[in-house]
Amino acid sequence: MLQQTHTKPMPLRTRLAPTPSGYLHLGNVLSFAITWALARQQQGTVILRIDDLDNARFRPEYLQDIFDTLHFAGLDYDEGPANAADFLANYSQHLRLPQYRATLQELVNQGLVYACPCSRKQLATYHISSNHACKHTRHPLTLPDTAWRVHIPEHVEIKFEDLLLQTCTIPIAAAIPDFVVQRKEGIPAYQVASLTDDLEMEVNLIVRGEDLITSTAAQLYLAQQLSNRDFVTTAFVHHPVVLEPNGHKLSKSHASLSIKEMRQNNLSSKGLWSILASIVGLDNREIEDASGFLDNFSLETLQKINRDSLQTI
Repeated sequence: MLQQTHTKPMPLRTRLAPTPSGYLHLGNVLSFAITWALARQQQGTVILRIDDLDNARFRPEYLQDIFDTLHFAGLDYDEGPANAADFLANYSQHLRLPQYRATLQELVNQGLVYACPCSRKQLATYHISSNHACKHTRHPLTLPDTAWRVHIPEHVEIKFEDLLLQTCTIPIAAAIPDFVVQRKEGIPAYQVASLTDDLEMEVNLIVRGEDLITSTAAQLYLAQQLSNRDFVTTAFVHHPVVLEPNGHKLSKSHASLSIKEMRQNNLSSKGLWSILASIVGLDNREIEDASGFLDNFSLETLQKINRDSLQTI
């Protein structure tokens, strides 16, 4: 069993890591608010890191929306791009492709990666498992239109401590089997890029929604395979996610109601913070801005959350 250690390095460094693949929604801002508050309460550093490797869904208006939404919410940060133009010139993940490819090469050197040319239709007919033919075919990694997958032995579990959920044990071989580390178009996949960025930026607190707990497990698995890495000492907070009225989580890909739309319908900054306070059970406090949220928020707040209040839209 792979296990995360409990030591958290200091000083605290965390990140806001939105993707410019759609307009930000309430769930995104809730995650930003939690991350920001935890950092500010411990005099930590907040980094704005925008994950833009997904060219297919990137739009300039989505990039601008990240800065507009942070400004509207009054959430500041200490490191990262000042605006959209600064991001594209100096901070885009496409400028860090050599670092991601170095991580991939380390995995390749250890014999952990195999090529998989299977289409989505082919993959839909069977589960990635020990019987997946590509594990044994040994296609060359240079084969065109081929994804790279990381081999995960059966029955492997990732165990780590979460500051909110306590001990988490993820059967990674079942939950996210042989996940992709390089996409067919030759671009490093999210798990590799996110891990590499967190390591280079010395992030030691990661706040995510509970729906991304398998991503945490995947990145911890990769970190365990890589030499001289400190990701396993990172602290994690996986918070409840905001839901649609039908019980599905908010999603940019499903065109969930965005902060942009809510603002067009006359949502004020004060109104936004009132909604966020209500979601986390602080609606009995007079919270009108980020400062008020900071003064009243704690992890204990999330532990007592009424999950029925998460269906807000």
